[in-house]
Amino acid sequence: MPPDDDDNPFERWDIDPLGGPAAITERMRELAEDAPDERTRKAIRAAWEELTLHPARRLRAAFRAHPDGHGPCGAPPPAPARAPAAPPALALTDLALRPSVLDALGGGEPALPDVPLDRDPILAD
Repeated sequence: MPPDDDDNPFERWDIDPLGGPAAITERMRELAEDAPDERTRKAIRAAWEELTLHPARRLRAAFRAHPDGHGPCGAPPPAPARAPAAPPALALTDLALRPSVLDALGGGEPALPDVPLDRDPILAD
């Protein structure tokens, strides 16, 4: 049975699920300062410990939080995402083959020793 929305500390205390421990601590500090009684402060402290001291529990609660995707009433719709800019045009130098530094130094691919399988030290008994 999934937990109720009231069980989710992000929704109960109006905390952004994308915020890290510093953002959670700041929001909980504000809530604790405005708390009407000691019982509420203890609940805030317990939620803070749950979210900051247990990363796996914080992640689980963040996944279960419902994002507010509609915005406030009467607000205009969000602007559509802009299409990515076209890649820059290729120049002739982008198409030219460049010499290999390793070949210029006389390196090339490293040569493997030509050892017969019966004398290979890795395959030996």
